[in-house]
Amino acid sequence: MASARARTSRTVDRRRRSDRLGEEELLARAARLVAGDWCRTSLAEDRDRRPVEPWSASACRWSPLGALTAVWLEGGAEDREAFETAYASLALATGGRLEVWNAAPWRTKWHVLRAFARAREFLPEARQQVRARTLGAQL
Repeated sequence: MASARARTSRTVDRRRRSDRLGEEELLARAARLVAGDWCRTSLAEDRDRRPVEPWSASACRWSPLGALTAVWLEGGAEDREAFETAYASLALATGGRLEVWNAAPWRTKWHVLRAFARAREFLPEARQQVRARTLGAQL
């Protein structure tokens, strides 16, 4: 009986992990939001280009960080490590300061979407950075 309960518990845990948005899915969904419309200096904007919270129902334009935040929250905000890893990979793809990079006056949506594509290539390095930071914090 105990082994059946343990097996069921492991199955449920595995299912919960698989239901969570992983880093690649966070990046893909955030890129789709930005592809719909993008903003340069706010996390998100409404139709009148006023700054709003990225999770606001009135948001219709997002920065990369705003889109990533909106998608993570929409997915239940359960896996903080996945969010941190996706953010770290975007930071690596853009030289380290994502919001400063995004705010450059000459930046275009094409640049931002390319950064999302490049971010996937940086996921292994980003995972290592986040895990090292997490282990360092636990010591």
